[in-house]
Amino acid sequence: MISAELLCVAVLNLGMPNAEYACEQMEHVVNAAEDLHFDPAILVALIHYESRWTPSAISRAGACGLTQVLPQYTRPRKSCRQLLFAPVSIYEGTKALRRWVDRFGRGRLTKGLCGYNAGYSCRSRGSRGWRYARKIQNMARRINREMRVIEEDGC
Repeated sequence: MISAELLCVAVLNLGMPNAEYACEQMEHVVNAAEDLHFDPAILVALIHYESRWTPSAISRAGACGLTQVLPQYTRPRKSCRQLLFAPVSIYEGTKALRRWVDRFGRGRLTKGLCGYNAGYSCRSRGSRGWRYARKIQNMARRINREMRVIEEDGC
């Protein structure tokens, strides 16, 4: 099991933007990952790419919060104001990713990440959503590698 502290040190070592704020939210990330059966590094990478750990982020499309969730895709429906509260955004974004992986991706993380980013336009492999999915997975691998190094060094 990955701890919030280990994830925090990895994020700090990788020099992610807003790393101190990210560390404050790691317990929420770990809890959401455990509840919905994801590698916490996937969620950290997703948040890194979606908002750069900026809790007040709102996209032109109306996606809100750390995970950049569109309010209409939350169940029960949350307002953008609610999604700007980090724990709500983290959990709602994780639930949305779980729905994409289970329904659209038929259990495949890459296709689920593509759907999370680009919706149902992820039918062709060369789409923007597929590149996004690869970026998230590559960043998650970097985070996991960094955590292994930290554990090996005994820090």
